[in-house]
Amino acid sequence: MLAIIAFSLALAVAGAPAPAPGPCDLLDKAAAGQVLGTAVSSVTPSGPDKDDETGASRTTCIYKAGDRMLLVMRLDFPTAAAARDAASEQLQGEALTEEGTTVKEEPGIGDKAWLAHTKHALQYIVVKGPAVLSLLLGGMPKDLSTYESQLRTATTAALKKL
Repeated sequence: MLAIIAFSLALAVAGAPAPAPGPCDLLDKAAAGQVLGTAVSSVTPSGPDKDDETGASRTTCIYKAGDRMLLVMRLDFPTAAAARDAASEQLQGEALTEEGTTVKEEPGIGDKAWLAHTKHALQYIVVKGPAVLSLLLGGMPKDLSTYESQLRTATTAALKKL
């Protein structure tokens, strides 16, 4: 299963292409606070690291506000087909059923997208080109389904920066 757990700024060499935006670049603190419903108290980037399950390069950014958490994860694959295949394989695996996760496809976001629900988390997983972007929300005070719209809006905004 896609690991649910950012790429910090790198110095660009003159004439070299700019580095791909990491998860903390895709969603600013104010936007994360809107999803969390309160001001963000901490931002923790990590990566890039190799994702053991997929072989992709993984970067993450965790926004926290008390018990509330929004995790933004980016997986970079060598090709769009590899990203699509890895996401599809992970989301159709038996582990999701065993964990009580429900997953449904979400039209109109990226190249392919899914919305996953567990008892404690809500997650959008989106394939766009050779990247898989995931926004996971947890620790919220209300039923997670009430946050679907805010999370979809944040996911769509983050995709525009990829």
